[in-house]
Amino acid sequence: MTTGGTQRFTGGDVLMQQLRVDPPVQLLWRVQGRTAPEVLRKIHSNLAQGPLNRRMRAPRVPLARPVWERHTDCRPLRVSSRTVAPEEVMDWADAACRVELDAHGGYGWELSAAHVADGTSVVSLVGSHALTDGQGLIGAATLAARESARQWCSGQHSLVDDLTDAVTEGLWTYSRLALARLYDKVAEVPATATRMLFGRSPQGGGAAPVRSRLAFTVSAAEAERVADSGGGSVTGLMLAMTANILRAARGTTEAGRPFTVGLPVSFRRPDDLESSNMVGIATLRLDGRRGRYTDLADIRRLSKAAYAEAVGRHLTGYPQTDAALSNAGEMLPEARDVFGPALGILFRTVSGAGGPPGRMNCFVLRAGKTVSVGFQSAGVAVGHGLVERELEAWGITPTHAW
Repeated sequence: MTTGGTQRFTGGDVLMQQLRVDPPVQLLWRVQGRTAPEVLRKIHSNLAQGPLNRRMRAPRVPLARPVWERHTDCRPLRVSSRTVAPEEVMDWADAACRVELDAHGGYGWELSAAHVADGTSVVSLVGSHALTDGQGLIGAATLAARESARQWCSGQHSLVDDLTDAVTEGLWTYSRLALARLYDKVAEVPATATRMLFGRSPQGGGAAPVRSRLAFTVSAAEAERVADSGGGSVTGLMLAMTANILRAARGTTEAGRPFTVGLPVSFRRPDDLESSNMVGIATLRLDGRRGRYTDLADIRRLSKAAYAEAVGRHLTGYPQTDAALSNAGEMLPEARDVFGPALGILFRTVSGAGGPPGRMNCFVLRAGKTVSVGFQSAGVAVGHGLVERELEAWGITPTHAW
């Protein structure tokens, strides 16, 4: 199937370009048995025909948004010749993220795979965040699994097209981005003043290594049961877990300080599998309290208000919050088992440069009857024991550990 013409950068694409933030976005399939080489080759070929295989064409008019156009080349399929030990799967996944990606030049993704010594396989699809967000990566995988990837045509965009975009969508996009970034700077003033007056700087001190080894899969029905019984959602449950785990790791559970969480908000239509970055960031503030967060109904109420504010602003930056939680939604069945029966599918964003010390990211993805959750921390030790105790407190038993 073919789409005519080209696609302009979305607001999220412009944001990524201006901030020069480009961490890899990764999908990890843990599959029963050995994935057949012909299946890997077919999916790689289908991905090469899809929306990930594009490059940037610069506009000729200021304030016009750049254009994505189809690219005919891509990075080759990479299959490891070494069998990976089960305890080294996340090491292998981290290494897969260190590939050189050039989203603007047309080499923004890579598919790789390895056999695991326990008889399973692990498959990684990595995409540049400058190219797409998590839902866009999932959409590309879904199209590849359906063998219905849309081959982009490099249509001509004229000077008139650039002028038209500059005075309409381009002007709106850049103006909203500038206002949102100004809003974020103004909102940061009280926090900055507090740190100066009281010497509290949990975010400061430079970058710290990212620890990305904590990931597990749970029953979706079990997570929903716990969330429903507390008057909340699975996202709210994971948000409470993230806050509780990080506060315990920091030793601030009894300090009673407010806790902030960055929540990506998707502006994507439900049936949109092709767009690039379609995400903004909401900021959720949990009131300071002693002990664990357990009121899921209150978290749901606060989350709705934060999402509504983000949708109203539509474009936003990356606020310096205590934690971030990204729920990529649900992987459809055809993509879930495309490489074989999946034990779990993990979504995450990995930055080798680390992040503000003391921060933790949580990533959530549902795939059929399972929900996979991954934690990454920067500059603070979050051990398996903390996660296990938090799961136990909610009455949840993992079905698979990564």
